Amino acid sequence: MARIGIVFGLLLFGLTIAGLSTTSQKTYTQFIPMMFGIPLLFLGVVALNPHRRGESVFVALLLALLCTILGGGRLISLGFAWMAGEHINPLSVRLVAGMTIIGGVFVIVAERWRRNRRRSENAAKSSALSSATTTIESATSAAENVDPSAAVTRARGDNENPYKTPAILDAPASISPPTPAPSSKLTDHTPK
Repeated sequence: MARIGIVFGLLLFGLTIAGLSTTSQKTYTQFIPMMFGIPLLFLGVVALNPHRRGESVFVALLLALLCTILGGGRLISLGFAWMAGEHINPLSVRLVAGMTIIGGVFVIVAERWRRNRRRSENAAKSSALSSATTTIESATSAAENVDPSAAVTRARGDNENPYKTPAILDAPASISPPTPAPSSKLTDHTPK
């Protein structure tokens, strides 16, 4: 989703550059797509970090929604001005229409991505919960059938450190810490 945000930010930025390069007459409307494209591009770059992806996509979604609403409102006001007989710059209408379409497409794409992500997270949570309950049930049934005098070690899992020595889970009760051997070099310090 981060790359999509970067692409849509560049599209809005390119829309402004195209509008500025086609005419020598400059209006403030030509810069509006760039005002939304630069933050959208920045949020796409932030979304490259997996830890910030959800928040930045949400903010980018809100920004694109604002872009779409403001662009649609500006198109409506330009349409009313055109029906009233005022002169409308056709380049400004095209730029605002392009901005509205790009923002609307990004809103649809980002919302679909957020729904799919939420659905996959919920599925992962439910599968982890069900596997945890089956693991607990199998562990309790296995613990009831274990011979307490046998020492059992467990195998290393995939997510564990491969250089770590496996722990002994059930050690027999007869094992005690070693006692130090008596030293023969003891000297008698009693006064004579």
